[in-house]
Amino acid sequence: MTMENGLLAPGKVILKRLTQSDKLLRKIEEVNKKEVPIMLRAATKLSGDKLAGLSGTKLLSLWNDWLEKFISMMRYSVLATVMEMEEPLLSNAVENILVKKLGKNNDKTGEYFQILSSSPRKTVALSEEIDLLKLRTIQLKEKLSEKAIEKHLRKYAWIGYGYNGPEWRVNDIKQRLNILPRQITAVLDLAREKREAGRKLQKRQSQIEKELKLNVAERRLVHTIRTLAFWKFERKFLNQKAHLLMEDFIREVAKRNHLSKIQACMIAPNELKDALLKENIKPDLMNERIKESVVVFKGVNYKVLSGKRGQKIFQEIRKSLSVDPNIKELNGNTAYPGTAKGIVRRVDEPADMKKMQQGDILVSTSTNPQIVPAMQKAGAIVTDSGGITCHAAIVSRELKVPCVIGTKIATKVFKDGDRVEVDASRGIVKKI
Repeated sequence: MTMENGLLAPGKVILKRLTQSDKLLRKIEEVNKKEVPIMLRAATKLSGDKLAGLSGTKLLSLWNDWLEKFISMMRYSVLATVMEMEEPLLSNAVENILVKKLGKNNDKTGEYFQILSSSPRKTVALSEEIDLLKLRTIQLKEKLSEKAIEKHLRKYAWIGYGYNGPEWRVNDIKQRLNILPRQITAVLDLAREKREAGRKLQKRQSQIEKELKLNVAERRLVHTIRTLAFWKFERKFLNQKAHLLMEDFIREVAKRNHLSKIQACMIAPNELKDALLKENIKPDLMNERIKESVVVFKGVNYKVLSGKRGQKIFQEIRKSLSVDPNIKELNGNTAYPGTAKGIVRRVDEPADMKKMQQGDILVSTSTNPQIVPAMQKAGAIVTDSGGITCHAAIVSRELKVPCVIGTKIATKVFKDGDRVEVDASRGIVKKI
């Protein structure tokens, strides 16, 4: 939770700079290309059996080194999130260009927005999908060995990790293989489609830009939105690789403080010095945080509140999240156009996925890589949060599933079992 409009003012400043020249965008790209590999190398030093033999001082030094590299990577990377957090400023700017060119209520607006805002670049997630189709081809021709799956996992297991795991396992890959086409020709066609998708998208984007006669400034904004979308998605997956690498470090911190892994995950970064040098983290406090906690920032300083210390702010948050029970219709932003009707299923984490049936409407606070199997079944996707660079927006475009993002309160208005109609082209979701 932020103070009202707390990120709106800096978001507008960022948008203005991106609109005026491509200097900031070039810097964002440069930082991501350079700093992400450096951050991953630092994370590698926090993995392995060797950690058990290191002193608390040495572990703290390795942790501080990783944190420094992570912050260096994020100092420019976070700008896209700031710009889209409270209001989708960049998305709105691009949409306004389309409305100006096409006129209000034009059916092409949603379609063109989706095409122009999509990145044609090959992501690590797309590379994994193509390699998975290669495994499926082998599986249909002959028996697929466990070794082949394990090799795939050594390369890609971290993609399924999310923020706190677990990573993909052999059974996860088998399940994903089983839902792929059963005919080799269909698998090969799908692989070809995925390989050629970027080139075809780039060609269509050029056609639309010429059709709309976009000027230099307008083209810059369109290029900005697709570049930021690519890096946010790519960086999120690579962050997950770091999270998986650092699991050994979390376990070592847990062992030295007589905590479980989930308890150790509740330790704030500014408490790790005590955790490693004094080994005095209280399990009861960590349990309080697991149950309910909030991080309160004041400038660059922060504290974690839980239990009685957090009751006042918990009440304020609950009050701010309360909604009118009579609301039947919500508006959000188009991530991928199209319409769908179906039954609502609330899915926020892997344990919720068992509720999903083919064609259900997936409603989530914010989607993440761990619930992609549920997203693949969805007739439409609706989220509370997110701008056009968010996970739900990018995955819905890959899956070609109608998606409305940024509704703010969809999870409060729509419950499991509700029947809804989604008009993603207009950003409308309503009970029926």
